[in-house]
Amino acid sequence: MVAKGNRTPSVEFVLSGFSEQGHVQVGLFMVFLVIYVIALLGNLGVLVLIKLDSQLHTPMYFFLSSLSFLDICYSSSITPRLLSDLLTRRKVISYSMCLTQFYFYAVFATTECYLLAVMAYDRYVAICSPLLYATSMSSRVCALLIAGSYLAGIVNATIHTGLALRLSFCGPNIINHFYCEGPPLYAISCTDPTINEIVMFIVVGFNMFVTNLTILISYTYIVATILRMRSAASKRKAFSTCVSHLTAVTLFYGSAASMYSRPSSRSNQDFDKVVSVFYTVVTPTLNPLIYSLRNKEVKGALGRVMKRKRSSQELPPALVDTKPWMAEQNHTWVAEFVLQGLSDRAEMKAALFVLLLLIYTITLLGNAGIIAVIRGDPRLHTSMYFFLGSLSAVDICFSSVIAPRTLVNFLLERKTISFAGCMGQTFFYIVFVTTECFLLAAMAYDRYVAICNPLLYSSVMTRRLCTWLVVGSYLGGALNSIIQMTFIIRLPFCHSNVINHFFCDVPPLLALSCASTYINEVILFSLAGVIELSTISTILVSYILISFAILRISSAEGRQKAFSTCASHLTAVTLLYGTTIFMYLRPSSSYSFNTDKVVSVFYTVVIPMLNPLIYSLRNQEVKDALRRTAERITARL
Repeated sequence: MVAKGNRTPSVEFVLSGFSEQGHVQVGLFMVFLVIYVIALLGNLGVLVLIKLDSQLHTPMYFFLSSLSFLDICYSSSITPRLLSDLLTRRKVISYSMCLTQFYFYAVFATTECYLLAVMAYDRYVAICSPLLYATSMSSRVCALLIAGSYLAGIVNATIHTGLALRLSFCGPNIINHFYCEGPPLYAISCTDPTINEIVMFIVVGFNMFVTNLTILISYTYIVATILRMRSAASKRKAFSTCVSHLTAVTLFYGSAASMYSRPSSRSNQDFDKVVSVFYTVVTPTLNPLIYSLRNKEVKGALGRVMKRKRSSQELPPALVDTKPWMAEQNHTWVAEFVLQGLSDRAEMKAALFVLLLLIYTITLLGNAGIIAVIRGDPRLHTSMYFFLGSLSAVDICFSSVIAPRTLVNFLLERKTISFAGCMGQTFFYIVFVTTECFLLAAMAYDRYVAICNPLLYSSVMTRRLCTWLVVGSYLGGALNSIIQMTFIIRLPFCHSNVINHFFCDVPPLLALSCASTYINEVILFSLAGVIELSTISTILVSYILISFAILRISSAEGRQKAFSTCASHLTAVTLLYGTTIFMYLRPSSSYSFNTDKVVSVFYTVVIPMLNPLIYSLRNQEVKDALRRTAERITARL
């Protein structure tokens, strides 16, 4: 990927990190590794505890579990790369990967701001209007507040990343930071970054103002309400539910405000590194400790879970929760769903658990291996392998939305999932499956340019265009998911709460609604049709032109080489599109949920495992890169 105009941009950056001294790097590696492990275990522990203890199935703890999930993602966008760089001498990151890290960091940091504001509003309603709490903070409202927080994060990240793409980097390529962030990137740009700095100051200032104002107003009302309480015990109990949140807000907003809500002339990048470590690495570690050590309900739930016997009696699976979060209109709404799963037979469940665990492990190792090989071998730092690395990342996320939950359900008698958890799983499932469709279309276009216009390939498939194609694929997935979820959340589910599937997919959810789902079915069919039509048309046109170009090649060796670069992609396209077309582009009257379960297993679990095998076993460049990587590792050992 080369330059536009007369400038030669940096294809890669070097992260300066913290220190070049070996013993210091080893010490920092151990510190950050311990912190990251604590962050993962602590936040996962909070998620599991809230899932297992029914007394924590309330809006307050739904938001806490959302915060824990977000902290895992937030920390994981920074720390793994930091740990990897501490073990390497030259901390190189490609332009595309740098902007990708910047994008997801901005998404998760902004989402956390809004989520903390939402949690303050939840405390305001609970303390100031306790009789209206169940109806005001309904499961639908909670899900919309979470979705709105993520949407704000996506919009914010898209603005900053889009403006970063206008910058040229033709001078020094050393980023004075340990990850890709706005101010250090602007400092090395040979384009005037004034617009970027002004937009960052305004957008960050707006986000800080809106969220801080929400928190300030909420706690002003909370304090006034607490002061009107007569008993000291009531005051102490009301205040205790807010202490943990106030601590988390102070830690996060204090460090974030010192980073962004000041002019660039007052920026001190060495100081910023220390502050950044605190709010990107340390804060996600402290949050689960703050909310568990200072919260009697969490400690009580932990005690109950530890004491629970495996032989305890479970409720019959088909019973609907008789204490839902809310009662709206004339319907009794369900607070949770029961996933029917793949089988109720014990011997089948054991076999399916082992098989699915094996497939999921291969998926993670295979796709992570592809990403590591592409990152570690300079010969694969091309547009084609940038897209392949992006596909592997999507496959990890796509499979992880479904497989872990399915594995856990194999070990449980009653496979329950909360309303909000079900909506969250559906949201992210739609995001990643749609993103994969668009990404496969982008890869087809990349192959068209490489084979039909090889002399223009480096100037057409620039780093900026490749990044936009990947970001556009994610935005297409997010937009499709937001539209569908907006119409799904409005539905009442007041009949059976048993989902005839092993995860929360759209058709099984629509089958449970006690209102007309005609609009949802039309939207599902229309959006799926538009997405499939546009992406398949791009793929078909690209490969028709590729076929003509290959037929014009005179040598058999040239034709074989050109076709070999497309064979893996065609195989992946056939597998994914064949199953998704069967699933979604047919009338609801022809649905067979038992058949759909088998097909869903194939494209949600099996295909993400097959993709790295397809692209590695049929690709000589990947196999050669894998061999070179193995040789380097052996030489170091």
